[in-house]
Amino acid sequence: MKGVFRYIAVLLALSFTLCSGRVLAQTGVNSPYSRYGLGLLSDQSTGLTRSMGGIGAGFRYPNTLNLKNPASYSAVDTLTFIADIGFSLQNGNFSENGVRVNARNAYISHMAMQFRILPKVGMTVGFMPFSNVGYSFSNTELIRRDEDGEITATNTYSGTGGVRQFMGGLGWRPTRWLSAGINASYLLGDITHSVSNTYSTSDVQSRYKTYYADMAALKLDFGLQGTLAFHDDNSLVLGVSFTPAQKLECDTYVTDEHSRSDTVWIDNAFSLPELLSAGFTYKWKNRMIGADVSYQTWSKASFFGRKTGSDRLSVAAGFMIKPEELGRTLLKRTSYQVGLNASQSYYSVGGAKGPMQFGVSAGFSMPITTSYNSMSYLHVSGEYVRVQPMEKGMITENYIRLNLSVTFMERWFMKLMVD
Repeated sequence: MKGVFRYIAVLLALSFTLCSGRVLAQTGVNSPYSRYGLGLLSDQSTGLTRSMGGIGAGFRYPNTLNLKNPASYSAVDTLTFIADIGFSLQNGNFSENGVRVNARNAYISHMAMQFRILPKVGMTVGFMPFSNVGYSFSNTELIRRDEDGEITATNTYSGTGGVRQFMGGLGWRPTRWLSAGINASYLLGDITHSVSNTYSTSDVQSRYKTYYADMAALKLDFGLQGTLAFHDDNSLVLGVSFTPAQKLECDTYVTDEHSRSDTVWIDNAFSLPELLSAGFTYKWKNRMIGADVSYQTWSKASFFGRKTGSDRLSVAAGFMIKPEELGRTLLKRTSYQVGLNASQSYYSVGGAKGPMQFGVSAGFSMPITTSYNSMSYLHVSGEYVRVQPMEKGMITENYIRLNLSVTFMERWFMKLMVD
């Protein structure tokens, strides 16, 4: 039990740090596409599921965190407490018209705890980003050239912030084959976009415009999973999750500083769409395969009071193999995963369709025994993500990510036998 309280204390301390200042403000992105909507959306996956392409609707595996479907929480073992924390390191390459730029980032991808509170009822609490905003770029154009010299105009665009998600959920298994769950998430964040138009001469007045939103909301997620057991310990899990549309409570305004400073407040500035996800996993012997499909109605959502979103379809698939559950060597007890995914943009760029995103991933989960009643897992995965424009003149992005996650498992009420 001492280990349990140690993990809780560590996670609470990290959560306090995230809420209190600079870490919360670090977005982990450097993408011009985070200028649109709520920014770049977080994948919401944890260590093992991320290396399987980010599947989750039908993913149900003992003592493994899956935050995409709360019905999976009931799979936690009766005696087990789980604490999970993940980090991501990424290198991004941005190219446009033959010009290439690199950027590196590091960020916390998730923190969560899971445990059984009642027979057939599991509980999960955690934190992860919901969206991230981070970019800064500029362009300069020639306005006039004459005998007195040149006059140029420089347009500078920058943005920071994002939305964070603090969640708590329950998963209940009323029968051997059916599980249901609910998540309640508190979304909290702020977004700032700045645009400046400056000139190389003082004869022309510069202009500065700032878009700011401070938002909060309660978001609910509902999930169901059905398990069909076959002979030889084979099983099929079918899952579905649903998130209803939700308005975000916001203090939102636009400040325009030109000949004078004007501030315009915006009512009903932001909202979230409906999300429907469905998927399956099939486990046979020491292997598992799964796939997800999800649809979000972003065209009905609002961003700074305007409906500029596009409905988003996402698909993902993954495969896992574990040579031997009780193998004599570490390599045999380690599980190996691969995955792929593709998704549409949920925003438009200047009235045109936003880019498509494609990703492939691979990783492993290695058990690490730390004491007689404790087991930890190290999850390591690599991802390659390409953001491919649908229209000419847009930026192409390529990312290489290294994802590290550690799962601590502590046995709670284990009884010792004494001779």
